[in-house]
Amino acid sequence: MTARNCLFISTFNMDARPWSGVPFEFADVVSELETTTVLAPRDRFYDKNNQSRPPSLSDRIDAKLRRLQGKYVPRMEPVKLEEDYDVTFYTCQFIYEIEEIEQIRRWRQRSGIAVLFILETFSSTFGRWKDKLRLMDSFDHVFVLNGSSMGQLARYTSTPITQLSTATDCLMTTPFASQPERGIDLCCLGRRDPKLHERLLAIVQEHGWHYHYDVWTNFEMRDSWSEVRRFNAEMIKRSRYYLSFDPGDKSALRESVARDRVLTTRYFEGAAGGAVVLGSAPDCAEYHDAFDWPDALVPLQGDPAPVLRELEADPQRVARI
Repeated sequence: MTARNCLFISTFNMDARPWSGVPFEFADVVSELETTTVLAPRDRFYDKNNQSRPPSLSDRIDAKLRRLQGKYVPRMEPVKLEEDYDVTFYTCQFIYEIEEIEQIRRWRQRSGIAVLFILETFSSTFGRWKDKLRLMDSFDHVFVLNGSSMGQLARYTSTPITQLSTATDCLMTTPFASQPERGIDLCCLGRRDPKLHERLLAIVQEHGWHYHYDVWTNFEMRDSWSEVRRFNAEMIKRSRYYLSFDPGDKSALRESVARDRVLTTRYFEGAAGGAVVLGSAPDCAEYHDAFDWPDALVPLQGDPAPVLRELEADPQRVARI
């Protein structure tokens, strides 16, 4: 059987903020399964390693003309395709980034089947981005992480839409067979509940525990996405408890989420790393389908101290988790 020639296009090098590690990991895993060319052009106006580098004259002229015409100014560096592909898979984080794919010259003409995967589709924002959503018609299929948005999203396109979970690279994250010592008592990457965080700080001080959490805001990837993913995986497999929170929870402070309930990668990472996942979960079909076993997540509401005491007193339960 002839192998498929696949093209994976993504914005993960255009936006160096933490969430872009998800499409990178997706591309990395797919590349091990398929004959794949990965295109992830950088930001043509910003170089994180050399912020003083000015954009090229052609980029400045292009940006000025687009602004004068009231058009979207793409950030992605342009790339010209030189061959045809059986499948083109474009992954972007935000709705407004759908248009970035036009920087890949003749992408539609070079693609047999064209697929789009959008990671953030919150229905409260659709009215603002309706012109961008019409661009979904250029694709043969659209995947979204947020399954609760599909009904309203279908109003903007005739292209079929399917919910697709992000998951994680389980072979990288699994603690087996080495089973490293779990020297991190509590681990929280990214989003957290501020009130719960304050209570956890008091608990770890009382017990002398190690609590790993982010202390920076608006930070960017430093060296490479592969290093970021491996760093996270190594920490999770060395953590006893791993915190993950529902993006739609009021503590997330994200107005765009509104009433949508969406699955995130954090639950998959915690489960794959063998940690006890604590926090809150979205009430959506894709979460219940993926995490259908007892204690897939141990809820933390109000005071976390009794929950942690109960777990600490029941090592058999922790071992099962």
